[in-house]
Amino acid sequence: MVRGSDKTYGELMLTARAKTERQEVGETLEAVMAQFKGIIEDIVQQEYERGTKGKYYIHIWVQKEPYANNTLHIYPQSRRTRPSPYQGHDHYLWSVEDGGKVTFLWCIPNKETLNYILNNPSKFDKNYVRMLRNYCSDKIEQLSDYLVDGKIA
Repeated sequence: MVRGSDKTYGELMLTARAKTERQEVGETLEAVMAQFKGIIEDIVQQEYERGTKGKYYIHIWVQKEPYANNTLHIYPQSRRTRPSPYQGHDHYLWSVEDGGKVTFLWCIPNKETLNYILNNPSKFDKNYVRMLRNYCSDKIEQLSDYLVDGKIA
């Protein structure tokens, strides 16, 4: 049972799914981007308060709830090294330099979507397809992505 309800989580998700059969991407995008902005601001502030020096990354991956079409779970992470290219969910990466300069690096979709884009490149922006190909070849990183205090992490 879910706290404050007489229904199980599955029952609540089925009820929600019945009420919201579909949702347009534009309806979700603005809210998700606002959440990302808040997450990034919070992480940068926390790292500043901890006294973190040098480059670090903010990695966010997004997972759709399998029992409710319009529910997304957002998992943020602050890390010193760049994540590997072998993620299963949609994920986003920003780098943060000293002083809080945040730079967007990439947005990689889940494996099924990634394969679709790579198999149908003419349907998508050529720069995005090139970035995805580089990502799959693990050629986006630089040696500095793996250095922490001048040593390979």
